[in-house]
Amino acid sequence: MTDNLIEQKLKHRGVVLTLAMDSHRPARTTSPSSGDREYRAVYGRGVLWTDSAVISLDHGLPDGMRSQAVRHQSGQWFLLFHRASDDSYRIITDPLGYHRLYYSSFRRGDDQIVVIGDNQTSVVGELQRLGRPVDIDWPIAASHLLSTHTMMQSSFSHRTMYAGVRSLPAGAELVVDHAGAKEEHKHLFSAASDAGYDDLLEAGIARAQAQIRLLADSQVPDKRHALSGGRDSRMAMAMTVSAGVHREFTMMTADPRRSRKPSSRKVLEHDLTIASELRRHLGMQWSRESGITGVRHDAHTSLDIFQSHVAGARFAWAGSGATTWPDALRVEVHGGSGELLRRAYQNMRDHPSFGALDDRPETVAADARALFPTLVTHHGYLPQDMAEEAAEAFADSLDRDADLPMSEQLNMHYAAFRNRDHFGQINQQFARNSLKLYPLAQPEFLQASRLIDPDDRNRGRVAYDIIRMTYPQLNDFAFDDGHWPEPFPLTAQVRRHGTAPYVPADHRDFFEGEDLDTALRAATPLLSDPKHPIAPFDGTSAAASLAASSASELSDLADTPLENLHALIPTLIAQGRLVAGNTAAKLESMTAVFTGRHTPYDSVLFTSGLPANGSVLSAVGSWHSAPAPPVRVARDELLVFHVDLEPHTDEAVVTIRCNSAAANSVEWAVYLYQEQTKIGQKWYDDRRSARFSLADVPAGTRIRALVFTREKGPSSRVHRKFSAWRTI
Repeated sequence: MTDNLIEQKLKHRGVVLTLAMDSHRPARTTSPSSGDREYRAVYGRGVLWTDSAVISLDHGLPDGMRSQAVRHQSGQWFLLFHRASDDSYRIITDPLGYHRLYYSSFRRGDDQIVVIGDNQTSVVGELQRLGRPVDIDWPIAASHLLSTHTMMQSSFSHRTMYAGVRSLPAGAELVVDHAGAKEEHKHLFSAASDAGYDDLLEAGIARAQAQIRLLADSQVPDKRHALSGGRDSRMAMAMTVSAGVHREFTMMTADPRRSRKPSSRKVLEHDLTIASELRRHLGMQWSRESGITGVRHDAHTSLDIFQSHVAGARFAWAGSGATTWPDALRVEVHGGSGELLRRAYQNMRDHPSFGALDDRPETVAADARALFPTLVTHHGYLPQDMAEEAAEAFADSLDRDADLPMSEQLNMHYAAFRNRDHFGQINQQFARNSLKLYPLAQPEFLQASRLIDPDDRNRGRVAYDIIRMTYPQLNDFAFDDGHWPEPFPLTAQVRRHGTAPYVPADHRDFFEGEDLDTALRAATPLLSDPKHPIAPFDGTSAAASLAASSASELSDLADTPLENLHALIPTLIAQGRLVAGNTAAKLESMTAVFTGRHTPYDSVLFTSGLPANGSVLSAVGSWHSAPAPPVRVARDELLVFHVDLEPHTDEAVVTIRCNSAAANSVEWAVYLYQEQTKIGQKWYDDRRSARFSLADVPAGTRIRALVFTREKGPSSRVHRKFSAWRTI
């Protein structure tokens, strides 16, 4: 039962379309009818918003859908259109490219073949099934692998991790005919030459309000609206209030008590204070839990779920042992994508390397090459020629507009990549009974934002004006960083009224409700298969084990250009210089070329605009329906262990705790460090403990232990883990 739930609710089953253009197709002898000259929809996936409905394309296509009617419709979707007059195809996605597509084209004999899918590893699997060789694009993949920078935690180039597989850009349409595949680009931020700033904002507001009203008018009882202390959720709320439906929604914000980091908790306390004030002003109620369902799963399943949605495109895998979702459908309004309307990648702009750039339109490529070492944290492990090629790929990805400097190119890059990967989870959440709307993600808002002065835009002009044109009272309430700066008109009285200090007693109603919701979640039994019980696991340790195993696996299966990869990766993770979960996800995508562990997918062949499984083409007969035997290499069993270090008066005792069945197949070595200096070691043997003298270690200094494992026999697979620091 749990397997079915995981497959239906949690994993995304990809789709790969093979478009086959038969070069021996008879030429048309009569003029095409008017219907033949139009593109008609023949396939689609995802959630499509219109002004009158939300449509799941996974359940079939509406009648008479034409390409012109969908180009500016929101959601996360793609559609394949066919034109009979010249047997050509056109692939269109949602305007911001939330539904990622990847493609590869080649010729088979005289026939033009294009393979296109919604998961990078699925495209790789189909290409290999069709007998096409696929290799890792090492400059791209290694740059991701050796970086912890925000920009590199999702795709940064339209070159993917796989040579010959390309990502379809946001706003681009792919046209496929007998000559091959060609991208037709439409600039996300370009408006008609006669478009005015206020007119574009009004059009975007009207479209967003229509979408919000669709949710408000639905029969779904659980309707929620997110609100924090920032400008994005404030814009969304202003449009909801002006649409006259805000009281159809309840308000939700984060509980600061759930945050472990003091700095994050402080931010959330401020958010709650602001949200509480706005809730009272608007007369809304707090959101309350309406029931959840969940399943337990092991670390391998957790990684498979993650990869099924974003393999090769996003890497922030958390490695949790359970997933929950609402019992019934809920709808939510969020303020995501607001960075598109002001300035993105502030952390990069704050770095000293950015301040050293020339930041002129003619220096974009040079500036990008100068930034590359900042982004790829451990670039020193890249071979020189690979580092240079990767830097050039990064420079190409930033050259989005010839007339803009690097400071503006970064905004374009954010829209082209990170925004898509960060907010392109609408389908994933909808499968789990949560329909999310991002009303700021309107093409008109993006276009309007580029008609004003960049400095004014970065100060938040678009946000201020959207609120001003919808529900201006919300501009009078302070944000998490205070009131609007002086260029924006506010009365002196408003400016004197700041946010009240955080007082927990002022939010008793919120906390009481959150406590009830927490108790409900805790009391909800998670589903599990009694025949295959799932033991709880430590996500970080499991991810580190998977990353180390994948690094060794890749070293065994490929001629990797990264020296000693099998030892480098576990070392960097053990030192805290790479994030275990992110690294495991990156390596899982890279090794898919050799292991066959691609995301399961539906394979559909199209010829002459029709699904035609088993079709015979002119060059090679029935090649699509005669797949190569599948090869899928199973992952190694996880080796998860913990290192305890106990200092005593004259000695330190290191104990290794490992409950894995694989514990007896490895040997253990232990190093003891005083700060950064190694002061003792126990070489490899079967013992899981070690004792070290502290006679020469001064009081008040820190020590920690580093444990290595190696498999018995010829294998080179290594795992490494530090203990916590202890003070003598």
